[in-house]
Amino acid sequence: MSIPKEDIPMEKIVELLKKSEDDGTFFGCIYNLYVLIGIAKGVNDIRNGRGVTLEEFNKEMEELNESYSRRFG
Repeated sequence: MSIPKEDIPMEKIVELLKKSEDDGTFFGCIYNLYVLIGIAKGVNDIRNGRGVTLEEFNKEMEELNESYSRRFG
């Protein structure tokens, strides 16, 4: 899944990277950018109806837990 360029203006990226607390390294900046993109993808998913409620998430986790318990004892 890709994010349209319009969803994250370059000015916003620069602003968030300047405000972020990192170790001042290239990898720290890349990590912060990675997190920002992940958040933008999540917001995009929610706006397009691809999110789940907390109740739905909890139910899915309970079902997974029960499934693993039955399989692995």
